[in-house]
Amino acid sequence: MTERVLVIGWDGADWDILDPMLDQGEMPNLADLIASGTRGVLRSTLPINSWAAWSTFMTGVHPGRHGVVDFVEPDVVRPGRRVPVSSSSIKAPTLFELLSQAGHEVRAANIPVTFPPIPVRGRMISGVAIPPSASFVHPETWATELARRAPFPTNGMEWTRFDDDPRELVEEAARLVGQRSDSFEVLLEGPWRVATCVFVAPDRLQHPLGAHVLPSHPDHARLLETGLAEAIRGVFRLLDRQLGRLRDLAGAEATVILVSDHGFRPINRTANLDLVLASLGLSSPTRTGQLTRSLRRSNRVRRLLKTRVGRVVRSGAPRPQPFDWSRTLVYQSGSAGQLSINLRGREAQGVVDPREHERVCFEAREALLGFRDPETGERPVGEVLLAREIYRGQHAERAPDLIVLPSELWTFGHAQALTGWTDWPTGAHRRAGIVAASGPGIAAGSLEERDIADLAPTVLALVGASYDGFDGHEITALTGRRETTAAVHDGGSTDRADVSEDQQEAIAQHLRDLGYIE
Repeated sequence: MTERVLVIGWDGADWDILDPMLDQGEMPNLADLIASGTRGVLRSTLPINSWAAWSTFMTGVHPGRHGVVDFVEPDVVRPGRRVPVSSSSIKAPTLFELLSQAGHEVRAANIPVTFPPIPVRGRMISGVAIPPSASFVHPETWATELARRAPFPTNGMEWTRFDDDPRELVEEAARLVGQRSDSFEVLLEGPWRVATCVFVAPDRLQHPLGAHVLPSHPDHARLLETGLAEAIRGVFRLLDRQLGRLRDLAGAEATVILVSDHGFRPINRTANLDLVLASLGLSSPTRTGQLTRSLRRSNRVRRLLKTRVGRVVRSGAPRPQPFDWSRTLVYQSGSAGQLSINLRGREAQGVVDPREHERVCFEAREALLGFRDPETGERPVGEVLLAREIYRGQHAERAPDLIVLPSELWTFGHAQALTGWTDWPTGAHRRAGIVAASGPGIAAGSLEERDIADLAPTVLALVGASYDGFDGHEITALTGRRETTAAVHDGGSTDRADVSEDQQEAIAQHLRDLGYIE
């Protein structure tokens, strides 16, 4: 058994970005971690989004079993509406709950999908999308000390708002990395067995500014030597220093694992899937729905909606129908190319007979694969996956019917045009993330490719425990086939606080500002 396990998350980190900096000697702490241990590729979930991926990291099971596939989910109180996912949406026990039930002291900070905070044996700082004035620290008795010594800054880096001043976004990222590291240092005080601290700055910078750091982007050579590119690399150098800082805090006998929930790829073309579906005769967006989405993308309207007056107007205004449902067979039900069939008996205004479900899925897939950009003749759609080919488990029905993956250099966005060029954003998610680890008993070499679901069983094994409910598998190259001393039994998920309607809207607005939802 290892003395301690510290998992450090760099959301969105990718070896294609890190390797050139390693080659230049700009990331000495990461280089030391790899030299004294091992590295590999970490395969993310489908769909490729942080909420699904970090939920799989925490539970060791895939979305069909933990139930989180997107940033939003159907509202059980108000049918037909979607609300932001919260920690209560995770329908499988998390690693931190299993460890707590086994008597281990844990620490967790800034992991997506941990608001409201999960009651654990130890400390937790909820991550990423936190409503104003909400309680986001467990236990509340420790929250006062954290606020006094190293206040944890919530949210931030809402990159869609910085297209006029990207340098300000980079400066905010650097500031938040420093401040959150101070909070992590306070978090890691005292005795603990397993800790996880996540930095989200790589993701927030690589979405809008990926061309500056992704060597495979067509514009990278032109942007590589700019002051903005150097400022972005400065944030990565800062992250590297914090990696060394956190390793020192964990102690020389700790096993340290660095992970990302997904990687990044270059983009310079975008397609609006709603309009693509309409052009194929598969859906019928309404004009009011399109106008509402257009207004929500306005920075001025977004600022208004955050005011008290805006909240009153929003709460009292009827929500326009995004589609003419009587003429819609397929619609975009989630982010990152998630499509659902407008199925009778499942959808509020469904029109597709359940007996025709499979036929409509196949016809929609063939139509999407055959769609060509009117301007260039390119095919924006690279692959269309059927949910039944991907998802297994008691919550597989939460998944979309189809997942559409874009072609090389393409992404799916919210632009008003059917297709177009994009220089903001210039980066998008890909499945290949990173993993690197060092610690007692870890031999040098390559981990090759592993699954993000493998991390939870691996961490449990490192502290001498096991649990038979995982989809993932122990990475024996990291555990050294240590003898398991105790089987952990699922005591059920712990109770988590409810999220109010006002809090849901605040979280939704943050997700809009990150470009994840409309």
